[in-house]
Amino acid sequence: MLVGSVLDPQEIDQIGPKVDLVELRLDAFDIEQRPKYPCIFTLRKKEQGGLKEIGEKERLAQIERYLELGPEYCDIEADTDPVWIAKMAKRFPKVKLIGSAHNFQETPADLDALLRSMKNPHFAIYKIALKAHSTSDMLRLMYFARKSSVPLSVMSMGELGKPSRVLAPIMGSLLNYTGLAEEPNLHRYNLQTLLETFHYRKLTRNTLIYSLIGDPVEKSPGHFFHNPRFKHNAVYVKMVVQPHEVHAVFSLIKQLPFGGLSVTIPLKELIQSEMDEIMPMAKKMGAINTVIFREGRTIGTNTDGPGALNALEKHVAVKGKKVAVLGAGGSARAIVVEAKERGADVLIFNRTPAKAHKLAKEFGCRGFGLDEITQHAYDLLINTIPPTATDVPPIRPRTTVMDIVIAPKETPLLREAQKLGCHLVYGEEMFIEQALLQQKEWNLSHNTTYQK
Repeated sequence: MLVGSVLDPQEIDQIGPKVDLVELRLDAFDIEQRPKYPCIFTLRKKEQGGLKEIGEKERLAQIERYLELGPEYCDIEADTDPVWIAKMAKRFPKVKLIGSAHNFQETPADLDALLRSMKNPHFAIYKIALKAHSTSDMLRLMYFARKSSVPLSVMSMGELGKPSRVLAPIMGSLLNYTGLAEEPNLHRYNLQTLLETFHYRKLTRNTLIYSLIGDPVEKSPGHFFHNPRFKHNAVYVKMVVQPHEVHAVFSLIKQLPFGGLSVTIPLKELIQSEMDEIMPMAKKMGAINTVIFREGRTIGTNTDGPGALNALEKHVAVKGKKVAVLGAGGSARAIVVEAKERGADVLIFNRTPAKAHKLAKEFGCRGFGLDEITQHAYDLLINTIPPTATDVPPIRPRTTVMDIVIAPKETPLLREAQKLGCHLVYGEEMFIEQALLQQKEWNLSHNTTYQK
């Protein structure tokens, strides 16, 4: 059930018709009568996230008075006096009690022990909210909820736990909390984003999860691009994953209903060791930007190179052209491989000449220092180096210039190229082309994707 949490009574009528339950935070305001919508009453104690100082005896007395108004649910901390809980359950048998536990410091290692400590025969639902210090923490909690036979509502708190606010229906979490406004401090999506971007009402236990992994992921438009385009029951989120947790994350992902992954820096090379199979072109590129889960196997491929060249060739053919590639990292490598496949004469320019020489030698092209670019003619230029305002190399006038950076759209390199009458190709165009190739792979594979 989708719960609209309100701290201001004036929001009740705005959010009430759009959610299953309205949570009234009675530690933020008082009421004299219950609203017309199904609701949860919550008067949280201070150490569990409450908003006002109040003695425990007075707090419980206030809750008891509120229960006389007949809410559908009342959220009460699991460590509340069990005698009082039993008394309320007997006096208000129609009110379902939610036993909750919040940990604002960590996600404990033993989640089963935490749940056992909360057990009470009068609780209809157990709500567990835990601070995530890693995506591994979040996925552990998601797996715990999915395999549990106990009626649970779970949420992973903090920036790294934000995807859990989308994945609740897939994990069997009974309650998921949202609000009218985007609240950065709460690290949750607002109601409009859940409903429109993530088509939340369509998510079920059988929905397949797709995700961008890496760091940073915040500025990626992937969730806006992929979610409207799935041809099967799927949702796309973004997860921050650090190099040191790659193995732990993949171990958890394999136990959850994931259909595929997009991969960004710094993981494109690292995740190769987690693959059961790497497609030949991705192996040649030495990097993976797309993972497919098929029949319990992890398959790595790379759509960066084809995506970049597809975008470029919507403007000009590369066969027989001299293509200058700036940079010698993973993206440059993928583009060099694909450009060679399409018959281009590739020149590689890099701040560290030795890296350009090494990459050029591997693929039978020529490598140079970035400061040598004025000494060579080229027809097309593709930049893979992150943008800086003070480090734009000289550009040949009236050539075609592509920058693979998505944001900002108008990079320093492209601004300079525009002054010189060059034809511009934006990074957004590459993003769209490589993402379309990912969609093709995922949509073809979903019928054989491992589901648990």
